[in-house]
Amino acid sequence: MGHIGRVIVLAAALGAVFAMGGGTAGIALAQNSWVDEIATSLTFYQTSYPSAGWESYSQRLSIVKGAVARGDSTTIKKEMGKWFKMLRAREHGIQDVAADELFNFSLMVTPIQEYGISVPAQSGAGGEYGY
Repeated sequence: MGHIGRVIVLAAALGAVFAMGGGTAGIALAQNSWVDEIATSLTFYQTSYPSAGWESYSQRLSIVKGAVARGDSTTIKKEMGKWFKMLRAREHGIQDVAADELFNFSLMVTPIQEYGISVPAQSGAGGEYGY
């Protein structure tokens, strides 16, 4: 399944969670799932490009997942900001295609506005922008 298919499945799953739960349990599940979706995509790219240094990316997502579970908005904002910068800079030798696709997918599923996460602009597009 491609990224668009995964996004559609995620959107349907989130809609079902909110329709059924409606309460804080449904919201907590939905908030956890965005990190899990990014982790699933990361695993795909780790398999597709095994020579790249993915460990720092995995560690960063583990930190974010723990922060989401604790409701630690400050850590989520800080670590996801680093995540996006790492992808944009292609740190640790990751492939351009993998970096771009992970960046774009993460941008779609991460609640950027909720946490005030700063997302680096594409090189040549001028400065950083935040939501």
